[in-house]
Amino acid sequence: MRIDPKGTIVGYPALLVRRALRQLDLHVEWDLGRLEAVTGEGRAFVKALAAAGLVEPTRKGFWSITRAGKAVSSATAASRMKRAAAERALGEFLGRVDYVNCRPVFLAKVVEVVLFGSMLKPDVDRVSDVDLAVEIVPKESNPERARAINERRVLELELLGRSLRGFLDRELFWYWEAFRYLKGGNRVISLASLKAEAEIVLAGPHQVLYAEGAWKPNAPPRTAVVHRRRREPADDTLF
Repeated sequence: MRIDPKGTIVGYPALLVRRALRQLDLHVEWDLGRLEAVTGEGRAFVKALAAAGLVEPTRKGFWSITRAGKAVSSATAASRMKRAAAERALGEFLGRVDYVNCRPVFLAKVVEVVLFGSMLKPDVDRVSDVDLAVEIVPKESNPERARAINERRVLELELLGRSLRGFLDRELFWYWEAFRYLKGGNRVISLASLKAEAEIVLAGPHQVLYAEGAWKPNAPPRTAVVHRRRREPADDTLF
């Protein structure tokens, strides 16, 4: 699914709606306070989403994302491109998966990567995007310890002048830092949460590229990440 990056959805900027749905879909249900923390919008926004069938009430004061909302959350805003360019973008993305998983500076790791969409149609020369779904989990398996490590990382960044928007950004920093790095600012990559959108992703043609800590034999070649000027905190400062 494609959206116009300069267009609107339910009267709001399309990219704002997509970002809101992506972040809210990390939760089984959410209330108005969480919506405001994510978007800065209020009750009128959620009413517009509900009227369009993108969210639905679960109980008094709480909502969840619908299947239509999930489709919008994983939509791309990129123009169609040659398959060769899409394959390069895919190789670079897979290289970033390796990088996230092996670098202690990232508090999250990727445990599964699934490719779906037009890239699986070999007869299509111009594809709309590279549709990928990933499952991201904390590297620290103990929830309390993982929460403490995340909070310490957030505090370190704030001391360095990094500003986070609110409670949600702080609580899920471990996730969004990895997610945004994986996407790499590349509009070609349409990245979705496998945990949130498995019903849609796995219902159609798909290809598992990575799972259970290993690349599958059918996974495309990966492009190694090279950061010539990247500055990272020392690994031991995270723990």
